[in-house]
Amino acid sequence: MNANQVKAEQTAYRNTPPSFLGRGIERLTNPVGKALAGMLPKSMVESVLKGLDKAMAMPELVTFDHDTSDIASAQRAAENVERYARTINASSGAAAGLGGALTASADIPATIAIALRAIRDTGRAYGFDGEGERERLFRLQVLEIAALDSHEEKIDRLDALEADIDETGALAPIDTSSIAPVIDQVVERVSRAIAFASVRRRAGMVIPLVGSAVGGFVNAQFQRDVARASRYAFQARRLRTME
Repeated sequence: MNANQVKAEQTAYRNTPPSFLGRGIERLTNPVGKALAGMLPKSMVESVLKGLDKAMAMPELVTFDHDTSDIASAQRAAENVERYARTINASSGAAAGLGGALTASADIPATIAIALRAIRDTGRAYGFDGEGERERLFRLQVLEIAALDSHEEKIDRLDALEADIDETGALAPIDTSSIAPVIDQVVERVSRAIAFASVRRRAGMVIPLVGSAVGGFVNAQFQRDVARASRYAFQARRLRTME
């Protein structure tokens, strides 16, 4: 895969609306979904996000040995991260779905944790180590893009994300005195998106046994959305270094 092929993939991602899987499950399970949504307030997701993404010491999902400057090798490594993360998240969702309503939302912290680790490791696959508060903000921006249901919002967020990438692939600096409130704002947006979309996608998990299949399927879909957003974001940074 060369740079032109990657650019074509980037364009295809921009033109593709967000996944409709969640909306389909929501229509099928709407009455139960409303009840389940009340079990997971946005404040809980927000507290989970604030705690999880500070853990840069978390072990890598995948060990890399490729040339990170080679975009084709980097993409293969990123796809490997996706496969591993989808397997873990699908297993987590299937296990949580076994208990019905009692465990339907219990795997959400684990799902978010795996998603953030996958974003971080996708960045490392492309040669970006993810250290520092600015990189943390970037990961949260990627997670929000993966959780959005609106195509228009997705394009707006992608444009904003790319505007902050310079010709070396580095991110535009933010005044250290303002980084904390900016992160808080993004955390609030991500929390709203996940609470709005992800919880209702899990509505079918409230029925034991059947919920196991739904939980595994939905978690795998969510991780696929995260992987696609991650590859777009870090490929955009790698492409800047090649121009």
